[in-house]
This record gives sequence, C-alpha cells and structure tokens, in this order.
Amino acid sequence: MKTLIIFILTLLTATVTAQQSLKAHRTGEAPKIDGNLTEAVWKKQLETKTFTQKAPNAGQPSLRVTEIAVLYDDNYLYVGAVLHTNDKDEIRRLLTARDDVGNADYFGVQIDPFGQTREGYDFTVTAAGVQFDSKISGNTGADENFNVIWESEVTVQDTHWDIEIRIPWNSIRFPKEDLSDFTINFQRFSGALNEESFWSPIDPTIDGYLNQFGSLEGIEPVNPPLNLSFVPFVSAIHETDSDGATETTLNPGLDVKYVIDNAYTLDVSVIPDFSQARSDDQVFNLSPFEVQFAEQRPFFIEGTELFDKGGYLFTRRIGGRPINANAFTLSENEMVVTNPTSSNIINLVKFTGKSQNGLSIGVLNGVTAFAKAEIKNTSTDEVREVITNPLTNYNALVIDKQLKNNSSVTLINNSVLRSGSAYDSNFSALLYEWFNAKRTYRASFKKAVSQQYGLGDNVFGHEYNAYVSKVSGAWTGGVSWNLKDEDFDNNDFGFLQRNNSMVFRGNVNYRNTAPKKWFQQYQLDLDHQQRFYYSLMERERSQYRFSSFATTKGNQNLFVTLSYVSKRQDFFEARVQDRVFNRPALSEIVLEYQTNRNKNLSWAGYFVAVDYKNHNIQTEQYVMGYGLRSRLGQHFFAEFEQDYTDNPNDIGYITNQEDQIIIGQRSINQLTNAIQLNYAVNAKINMNLRLRHYWIKVDYKNQYALQQDGNLTVNNLSIDPDSFDSTFNAFNLDFVARWQFAPASELSLGYRVGKTAFADNVNGDYFDGVNTLSDATGLETLSLRMRWFLDFNRLKKRS
Repeated sequence: MKTLIIFILTLLTATVTAQQSLKAHRTGEAPKIDGNLTEAVWKKQLETKTFTQKAPNAGQPSLRVTEIAVLYDDNYLYVGAVLHTNDKDEIRRLLTARDDVGNADYFGVQIDPFGQTREGYDFTVTAAGVQFDSKISGNTGADENFNVIWESEVTVQDTHWDIEIRIPWNSIRFPKEDLSDFTINFQRFSGALNEESFWSPIDPTIDGYLNQFGSLEGIEPVNPPLNLSFVPFVSAIHETDSDGATETTLNPGLDVKYVIDNAYTLDVSVIPDFSQARSDDQVFNLSPFEVQFAEQRPFFIEGTELFDKGGYLFTRRIGGRPINANAFTLSENEMVVTNPTSSNIINLVKFTGKSQNGLSIGVLNGVTAFAKAEIKNTSTDEVREVITNPLTNYNALVIDKQLKNNSSVTLINNSVLRSGSAYDSNFSALLYEWFNAKRTYRASFKKAVSQQYGLGDNVFGHEYNAYVSKVSGAWTGGVSWNLKDEDFDNNDFGFLQRNNSMVFRGNVNYRNTAPKKWFQQYQLDLDHQQRFYYSLMERERSQYRFSSFATTKGNQNLFVTLSYVSKRQDFFEARVQDRVFNRPALSEIVLEYQTNRNKNLSWAGYFVAVDYKNHNIQTEQYVMGYGLRSRLGQHFFAEFEQDYTDNPNDIGYITNQEDQIIIGQRSINQLTNAIQLNYAVNAKINMNLRLRHYWIKVDYKNQYALQQDGNLTVNNLSIDPDSFDSTFNAFNLDFVARWQFAPASELSLGYRVGKTAFADNVNGDYFDGVNTLSDATGLETLSLRMRWFLDFNRLKKRS
C-alpha cells in the first residue's frame, strides 16, 4: 500500500518552488539511536511543524501536531520526530515483515539529495518499529525492492510516539561538492484518523512528487568513508523431485557491493542462490501467447529501476527455460530421462550509477551454463545427451542523460550471445522524453530495433512509438501511436506477447481531489483505441472505455468500468500466420468495491460481466472474486482471496487436421483460492505462509473448421471434441521464516511445495481436483540460509 501511494503521486510533477524549508544542524556528538529524544541535541533542535492533509481532506491542516529535527555528521543523516496523538489507543502498531507497513501508523522521511527531481529515497518506520525503504523515481514511481542499511528505533508514550532514524551517507547517492539543492519531505499516516499528511504539501493535480518537496538547508559537504561491503552466504538445500528422488547440497556464495566516487555502484553475485524465491502462480494457458511470470529473485529486482526504462528487459530470461528444451526428436524406443526446465546461473554482475551532471549508466551481465537432456533407449539401455541450452551470455546496457525540465534521452542495448551454432540476438532502442518548463505537458518518442543472427539471414525488426499528453491539472489526457512490424522480436532478453501491430489511442481524464460532502476524491476517464494487424493493414478491433473511481471520506473505494469492443479480427488464435478468426462484438461492465483497509477487518469484491453480441456460439462470461483481510492483535495478519470464472460458451483453437484449422466450442470453469498468513514476533523476526490452489475445467462440446474468411463451419472430420477435455490443478505452498540478527544479516528457513495434475476427465468438480492433487507428486524444497553483512570499514578497524 505504501508503494502504491508513492506510485500514484509520482504519476501525477511540475517544477514548482519548494513550499517549505528546514535547517539541518551539524552535530559533533552522535545521538544514541534508541527512540528516546531526551538528549540535549534533540531538545535544542526539535521544531513544531504544520503538516497538510492529502487525505481525507486535501489541503487542510493535519489534525495532529508533529515535531521534527534533522542532524548530520560526516557519516550519517539523523532524523528525530515526535508524533503527537490524543492517547496511546490511537496508535496502530501492527507488526509485519520488513518493507510492509500493513495497517500500522507510519512516519516517512523522503529525500532528494541532488534536488533534480529525478531520484529520491524513502525511509519509513511504522509505530511497531518496522522499516520500509524504497527508491523514488521522478517519472516511474517507487521501487520497493530497494534495500539498504539504516537504523531506526521507536518508543510509544501516552500521548505521542517518537522516532529516531540514522541513515548512512554510504546508503544513498549525493553530490559531494555542493548539497545546497538537497530537498526533503516528511509523511505521516494515522489509521485511526484515516489521515495521510505531508510537511511539504502534495497537490495531486500537479504532475509529480519529488518536485513538491521542501528544501533542506544548512548541509555542508560531508566526507563519508570508503563504501565497500561483502555479504557471504551459505545455503543448505534439500530437494525432493516428482519421482521421489532426493538431493542435498551445500551452496556457498558471495555478494559484493562497491560504490565508486559516491556515484556508481558495482554489484557482483558469485554462485547466486534463489532457493527461497516465491513460487510462480501457475495457470493453464489456452491462449496463443506466452504467460509472463513476475521476477521474484532479489538480485534482479533490487536497484534495477534504470533497466526498466522502456519496458524492454525481462530478466527471467537469465536462468530461464533452455531455448532447445523441446527441439530434439525421439527415435523408436527412446524416452526422455531428464530435461532441465531452467538453466544454471554461473555469475551475475550489475553496475549502476548517476553522476552529478545527470548522466546515469547501468550494466547488467549474467552467464548461464550448458543444459543437457538425457535420452534413454529402452531396448539397449544406452543413454545419449542432447545440449538444450548452450553457454550463454546476457548483457544489458542503459545510458540515460537528464536534460532541462527533467526531460531525458536514453540509449538501451540488450544482447544475448550463445556458444556453438545457436543463434544470437541484439536489441537497441533510443528514447526521448520531454516536459515543458511548468511540467504541464509531456511528450515521448522511441525507436527500437531487434536483430537475430547466426542462422542464415539476419532478421531485423522495428518498433516506433510516440505519445503527447497534458499531465497536470484537473483535466489531463493524451494521444499515442505505436507500431511493431512483423519481424520485431525482443524475446531473447525481453518479453513481447505479440508483434505485427499498429495501435492508435486517445484518452481524456478528469480528477477532483477536493470534492464536497461524501468523497475524498473521484476520477473519470474516457479512452478510445484502434488496433491494426500491420502487415495486412487490417483493423483488428476498436475499443471504447469509460472508467471511474472514487474514494469516500470513510476511505472506501468504488470502481466502475464500461467497455464496448467492436467485431474483432483475431490473427493469432489460428496459430497460422495471416489466418483470421472472426470474433463477435462485446460489451463489458466491471464493478469493484473496497472497504477501509485500515480497519482490523476489511474486504473487497468485484464482478465482471461480458455480453457477446449477435453470435450463435459465444453468449456471455462472468468473472467474480472477493478478498478478506484480518488483523488479529499486534502480531498476526491473515488474507484470503477467491476468484471464479464462468465462461459457458467460449471458442478457441484445438488442433489442425487434414489441412484444416479446427476451432472448438468449450465451457470454462476456473477457481483460484489463495491464503496468506503472517506472524511477526517482533520487528526483526517474522514468518510468512502462502497457500494457493488453482483449478480449471475445460469441457469441449463441438468442433468447427475455420474458413478462409474467418468464419466457422461444420465439417465431416471424425474429431471427438471430448478428447481435448482437460482438468488442471496447481498447488503451491511457500513458507519462510526470517530472523534479522544484525543490520542486513539474516538467518532464514524456507519450505516450498509445488504440485500440478492434469486429467482428461471433466465430470468431476473442484473437490475432485483437490483429491487429484493429494495423490500427485511434486517438487519440495527445504532450505536454510545465512547471510552476513560485512562492512569493509568495520573490518579494517578490527584488524
């Protein structure tokens, strides 16, 4: 929720004059970080500051008083705050895992050391003492995977709670010569009051967030020590595969971080370990497109916001499925013994940084090892090996230069080099983003080129994109154009479901952030989109959408979306290039309601209804779901989600036969249940359990041949639709317990179970699917990992 708030704010920045100013004081006596602001240095500098509400009454003074002081020396930036309340019962102190504020009250310090509204940092502490940190980008939101070393302590009194924060200069990037442009803001949230307030007011109608900070004056140049750290780790892993075979390994490794000239960071991971990364949410894919799973591995999600420019990099390709996993053929009497589903990563290197003149550079490199499939001849017992993935080098380069008014120009290059006869690939893109002086208007342009070579002819593909918009004020909107030709393909180190498209889009938005009576805010959006199949210049679809959302004074959220899509020409469902499949027009309504998430018990529900127009097969579709969130005392939190889909008359590809493309009429029922439990002993020890079960039943009723004109016709082929029936179940259990025994040092215990089960019997129900899973075998992983953070300067002092 904390990151969502910051992301929304960053979407909405104008270069405005700093609204507030605060003086920082150099101290020769470092305060003890214990949450007690009783030392003379704090008492002398604490000042009462007026905070301004962002919600529920935007622009109004906060209902509670806050005192703040900022100190610094050559090693640290210190922040002290006294947050007054009416009584102790008003303070919400839910214990959660690090980087999760939950339903607790919190206080945040947000800084932009360069004062260029390009990059900032958020250091937040809840009333329970839980830390949350993120890196804030001027245009793309907050990266909550940012994790650095800093200290904080909280004490709770009868009518206030106090915070002390100590941020090492080595944990942030800042200008070494001149800190006069340093900006800062303070954020306070009270669950009892449903109030979010800021020291320097945040106006949601102004495009941006960092640019609305106040100035921090009085900081003179500082000289922090060498910024070099090591994190050795060791993992003991016990795995059981689907055949019951077990393997136990001891995996040592090392992470190294070195900051060069306080501007550039070098991260190296030798023999990385991702055994405790969360499981993927598996689904049964009926579409012609690849399913994208989120990146869960820490190395690839921490400090990688620069690589997100343009949205072209998909780091799960590193260590992903071997490119030739299914490219070999089996002879008579042969069977597959082993066929790896992933490639082993040998090493990873990441280099990122930003100079004082606004030049940012990012380099990401990863090397994966050979992967081999073993194939056994059942008659002779001979085993042969087939290389399914060659030794592969992945490299990503981003160079970004800040221009006037926070505009920028960016160069991107991603390449994949494979040993042997496998093909290689290269991708390049040039991006330009422009803002006017008041940041009322924005324009962006990009040109990208993909290349695959090494297997005969070089194949080049192209993408073009242009977007012009008004981004500040109550009324906003824009127009965009995107073109991807039929050869554009960046999937070797990116993710692209489809190419060969040209899209025109326009939208208009109205937002009222201070309405009277019932609402805190509301927004209305109107969007229109035209999509073309580029190589044939055939219109695929036209879409019109009206959406709205509102937040009440009681912090409930309401969403309504109405859509209409014209008759569609689908050029991908047939799985044959340029073959069209005609789909009917449709209308859709989406309704969603969320209660106040700050309460001990909250819930949310949604309902989607689709009505297909004038079609003899497809009629309607319904999707619905709900979620419950419960806080039991200070230590325990539980969340349950359930989603259900009922599509009684769907149509989609099933097979090819006798040079005909066969489309099947099918009913689809899908149910997903997910439970998440979190128990925190204190701010340093917590346990998290997540259970997910996914069930889908696909029951084919009839089959039709696809004609050249895109319509369906009855055929005389002897195809039994029931032979394509499927029931699929997937179950995941993820458990992890963590103890942070020292800053950035952690002992963790993880346990994962993953099971899947296929069946062609569709006569059973959901509970039959659960029983099927109980008999299925899967992959189990038990891991114990210890990480130690070692600061070079402390090691040097001890020696």
